[in-house]
Amino acid sequence: MKLLFQSDDYGITEAVTCGILKGIREGLIRNTGLFVNMPSSKFAAKQIKHYPQCSFGIDINLVAGKPVSPIDQIPHLVKPSGEFYTSEEIRAKTNSKPHTDLSGSLIEDMGEDPYPLDETLIEVENQVLRFIELLGEKPKYIHPHSLMTANTAKALEMMAEKYELPYSINFFKQHDFHFITNNWNPKPFPVEQQIHTDVEGNVMNVISEVLDHEYSLLGCHAGFVDEDLFQCSTYTLIRVKDLHMACSPRLKDFIESNHVELINYDSFN
Repeated sequence: MKLLFQSDDYGITEAVTCGILKGIREGLIRNTGLFVNMPSSKFAAKQIKHYPQCSFGIDINLVAGKPVSPIDQIPHLVKPSGEFYTSEEIRAKTNSKPHTDLSGSLIEDMGEDPYPLDETLIEVENQVLRFIELLGEKPKYIHPHSLMTANTAKALEMMAEKYELPYSINFFKQHDFHFITNNWNPKPFPVEQQIHTDVEGNVMNVISEVLDHEYSLLGCHAGFVDEDLFQCSTYTLIRVKDLHMACSPRLKDFIESNHVELINYDSFN
């Protein structure tokens, strides 16, 4: 029985970064993906060398902050301000509604894809190259963020193949991962609902699923909260509850007493 415990959005803000690092040091997080285009990305990248127990991948971010690429190369991905369209703005433009499967990601039917493949490939590759520039090595995996369309999924697959990286969604399918049931952080997720959500309790109710599978995945969005986070994400207060869960003595006791092995992407090399 092996558990891949992953927390996304490393580097989205400094507070989220520090929270995830706490979850690695004191909790169960063993995999996290870096945002390379945010003001806190350099700070986050500098910390990675201190946490060899964790696989650091890249979360391809196309909905928050400014792109890595020159905006004249990706005009359909950015607003006149030069920032990405948010996921809410994309869905409003395409009259689509968010939906997720157990992995937290599912290709959304938006009619005409709002992400032209040629422009998306440019930005995805430049984000991979920025990761290599920041860390001096390739990411351990590549993972989508927030929403997926047919073109964003294809772009990630193509870049994963080009740079010989595991593409998380295909990786989970290849190794027949079971996704630990998560039905308590929907999209949209109002702050009032986040306040009343008992993440630790919800996870403890379903964690026994790990005992019935060779490989399982538990994903979350751990972190502390700062003002910057409210400007770039609707997942805010829930992050401190995800972090509390990741460091939960009850959850750690279950993992240890049932001899569940914590793994990362490096475990498959």
